[in-house]
Amino acid sequence: MSLTTMTATVHNGLRGAIETGEENARRMLSVRQDRYVWLIVIAIAVIIALGLATAWFVYCQAQGGWPAMDQPSWVNGGTWKAYCRK
Repeated sequence: MSLTTMTATVHNGLRGAIETGEENARRMLSVRQDRYVWLIVIAIAVIIALGLATAWFVYCQAQGGWPAMDQPSWVNGGTWKAYCRK
């Protein structure tokens, strides 16, 4: 193996390693663009949940009661119940 061939092989190997390292660094330092989408989706979900809770409260107040929930029995099972308690 000649000195020129060995130098070219080492140079190509180093260049490949540097490019791989740069690509990994770019991938690790890049900002994900979908974070803002999830932030907006979560904010909309919270607004909807608060709106539903407010509507339930207003409905129960109009009926002359308060919002209430019952948990099912651990032994017998059942379903959650949401209703207006007077």
